[in-house]
Amino acid sequence: MNWSLVPRPRSFKPTTGGVVWESPLRVSVPPKWRHVVESFGDDLATSVGWEVRIVAAGEDCDLEIREHPEFALEQTELRISKVTFLWASSDVGVNHAFTVLRQLGPAALWSSTRVELPSFELPSGTFKDGPLFKWRGVHLDVARHFFDVETVCRLIDQIAAHRLNRLHLHLNDDQGWRVEVPAWPRLTEIGSRRRSSPLGHERDGVDDNLPHAGFYTAGDLEAIRDHAAKRFVQIIPEIDLPGHAQAVIAAYPELGNTTEPLEVWTRWGISEHVLNVNDRTIAFAEEVLLHVASHFPGSPVHIGGDECPTVEWEASTDARDLMQRLGLEDVRELQGLFTKRLTTALQRHGHEVIAWDEVLDAPMLAGTIIAAWRSSEKGTEAAERGFDVIMAPMQYLYFDWLNSSNSDEPVAQALAPHVTPWEKVYEFSVIPDEVDPSRRYHFLGAQAELWSEYIATREHLDYMAFPRLSAFSEVVWGTAGPLEQFRPRLEGHLQRLDAMGVNYRPLDPA
Repeated sequence: MNWSLVPRPRSFKPTTGGVVWESPLRVSVPPKWRHVVESFGDDLATSVGWEVRIVAAGEDCDLEIREHPEFALEQTELRISKVTFLWASSDVGVNHAFTVLRQLGPAALWSSTRVELPSFELPSGTFKDGPLFKWRGVHLDVARHFFDVETVCRLIDQIAAHRLNRLHLHLNDDQGWRVEVPAWPRLTEIGSRRRSSPLGHERDGVDDNLPHAGFYTAGDLEAIRDHAAKRFVQIIPEIDLPGHAQAVIAAYPELGNTTEPLEVWTRWGISEHVLNVNDRTIAFAEEVLLHVASHFPGSPVHIGGDECPTVEWEASTDARDLMQRLGLEDVRELQGLFTKRLTTALQRHGHEVIAWDEVLDAPMLAGTIIAAWRSSEKGTEAAERGFDVIMAPMQYLYFDWLNSSNSDEPVAQALAPHVTPWEKVYEFSVIPDEVDPSRRYHFLGAQAELWSEYIATREHLDYMAFPRLSAFSEVVWGTAGPLEQFRPRLEGHLQRLDAMGVNYRPLDPA
């Protein structure tokens, strides 16, 4: 019997025996949740060739799904017996229960290629489950290295298999602009292409002299959004301005602060070339952000706001004159002009707004959600100031950092001793101990970050993501326990990753 459930459900009370399932699997379901059963059926058809047959209420069945309107959104209960009963209040709850049922079966149920499986046995008992945190996110940087639609959808499948529910796409940076905006065609004609990238680590100063390009069309974004919705994963688009803007300025020099011709940046790190603070440039930022946001109606939108150098603004007559007119004393306050304008526009169009924690350095509009990346202390600061928080501290949740200090690890962003093994991830606390109990509700959850300066292929993406994301999923589900109890389940869970074709980093000997 397979007990290697990841993330661990909140409770399980076993009873004697088990129940055998075989094809066709008969399911009774309220009509409004039929789509979840059909998706489950598609997965089993792909992996083991089974048929999942929806039967009418009152007919003989193997699984009966019932609505429990008093349950929380993602809360579920499973009672596994000769006829298995599933209670939920929403389609996402039903989907979570199906994930548990697949994990209780053999790893073949997760296979990306067809495997013969005549039947399998489920353990009898009752599961009661639901997450502690509503924000269980993964971030993917597609700006430094572009990942195609197929790879993004594959990652969506992987994170959904761990009951994670957000995918944050970092769509622009100094090294590339990755989304089509018809009104500003040079963003993709010029800004989506760079002529070279660093070879090895940035500090080595060696170039590969290989062009790199790619961007998403409107159709691509729709495909990603629709696939994510099928997996109950919400896409969070990010346009990061006014910093991280060299690709934009290479395409439209009038938006910058210099007459010097620029190219899409071929180095990693942070370019000092930022947008100017003229009204037309701030209007550009608003226009392109709203265009990108329009592909994801109702979704939160990330406006970046981090790492914005002020060197060009300090030297700019226009910037100094604007500061004098507005009575600003610190040049860093100019970034607040973008933050306020973009936040107001997005909120007006029904989007929640997320920003990196640097925006705490200037006055902010109420309702902004802070993504605390520099440290857990920044999350505490945001909560104390009354802002909701998504925890993403680099010391625990930046998966572009080394998996270990072993000399044979692939090149990564941070150098040893800055390493993040899966054990460290598992020991992360979403809510810092020092947070006042009256402020704990501000912590929406957490998010793991995959920055792609040193992640250029699908296989390397797998290696950097897993098994760290497996450990993270249990932390943010809220059921993490002693490390020594998690490792045996993780070892069993790796069989599922094998079946899915995930190129995860092998575990070191215990």
